[in-house]
Order: sequence, then C-alpha cells, then structure tokens
Amino acid sequence: PPAAAAAAAAAATSVQITLASPPGAEELLLDPGAGASLCFDYINNGSCTRLRTGGACKYRHLSRTHPDVLADRIRQGKLNPAAAAQLLAQAQAGGGGGGGG
Repeated sequence: PPAAAAAAAAAATSVQITLASPPGAEELLLDPGAGASLCFDYINNGSCTRLRTGGACKYRHLSRTHPDVLADRIRQGKLNPAAAAQLLAQAQAGGGGGGGG
C-alpha cells in the first residue's frame, strides 16, 4: 500500500533536527503525503517542538502559504477563499506573505 511505502521511506530517511538547525529545516523532511495531518505547531510558530526536543513528528511541515494549509484554513472557517487566493498569488510571485492566523 502507498501509505506503508511512504512510512518505510520516512523511516529510512534519517534527518536530525536540533536546536542548532536553521529555521525552516523542518520543511526539508520527507513529506508524509497529503493523507497525513498538518503540524500546526510548525505552521503557527515556524518550528516543530517535537523535532526541536529530539522527538519524531508524523505530521506535515508546510509553509503557511502552502495550498494544503490554505485549504485547511478555509475548511475551518479561518480564511475566506478570496483571501486564500490572494495569499497564494503573493506566495507564487515570491512575496511570501505568511498569512496570519
């Protein structure tokens, strides 16, 4: 099954994130895929406490302007579609934006 293959690939990839790692290093981790939940600690704070304290994190570490993050915020009623489209356009243009929560 695809989920088992993704889990095996994640286990085989050894990436150590520590306090000395540069900001955003969590984004370099293997993305467990669209079926995995989002790491809200990372999305909201820019770093994952689980990883920074030496633990493992099974969640996705995506930027605040990643389309999956924006879609989740729309589903939760925290962002309207027009604002999401504007954030996505800014991110694609290199403006970043980041959004706000």
